[in-house]
Amino acid sequence: MSIYKDIQDAFILLPYKYYKLILLVGPIGSGKTQILKKISSDYNYDYINLNLKLSEKLINIPFEERCYYVDDFMEEILFQSKTDVTILDNIEILFSNHLKIDPLKLLKNISRYRKIIASWGGIYVNGILTYAEIGHSEHRKYKKNDLDVIVISIEGGR
Repeated sequence: MSIYKDIQDAFILLPYKYYKLILLVGPIGSGKTQILKKISSDYNYDYINLNLKLSEKLINIPFEERCYYVDDFMEEILFQSKTDVTILDNIEILFSNHLKIDPLKLLKNISRYRKIIASWGGIYVNGILTYAEIGHSEHRKYKKNDLDVIVISIEGGR
């Protein structure tokens, strides 16, 4: 499968990038989780289900105060990862409007000091990365010039 070759090629580039972030982009049901779990298994990288881990930390925080804790909790979650590369899957929680964060900015910031592969439920077409449909409350759109990360699109997400 060429996605694995694309990811291997991206690993070679990561040390030379300011943001050491690979986004594996594809719509829901495109097989991102299966690919990320295989990479985790093949390379012995830590795999983190971010929705689960972050929601466990936020559950006891009052809803309107959760936005103040996201950065610290992300650091705690990633601190537990002991491998050279950390895989973040199921990152949808980061798009929750009540958290008041820019998910891409957060991922980029945490990837300055550690290598991250993250799933991204959306599409990358003509240099534009999107999450959710236009009109959806969690919709995000980023132009290629705003990315400065490695984007690998799964077939069906192109």
